[in-house]
Amino acid sequence: MDTARIYELLKQEIKNKSIGKVAIELKLSKATVSLVARKKYPNPQKIYQKIKEKYQPIEIIGVQCTTNDLIQLLKECEQ
Repeated sequence: MDTARIYELLKQEIKNKSIGKVAIELKLSKATVSLVARKKYPNPQKIYQKIKEKYQPIEIIGVQCTTNDLIQLLKECEQ
């Protein structure tokens, strides 16, 4: 994920919540979050990593189930 996308994630989270709530979630000060959001924070790579880890959508890849019966599922997995 590039830094522009991470920056947009941060801006969206601030818009949806507040700088204070985002700062608490990231375990950062409000001043730090504000500086990063205004692109004034020097060398924000570590902050971008925190943002990515916290807010990046995770895609879960799995298998399609044909039943909710656990015994039947086990039989299907064995095949």
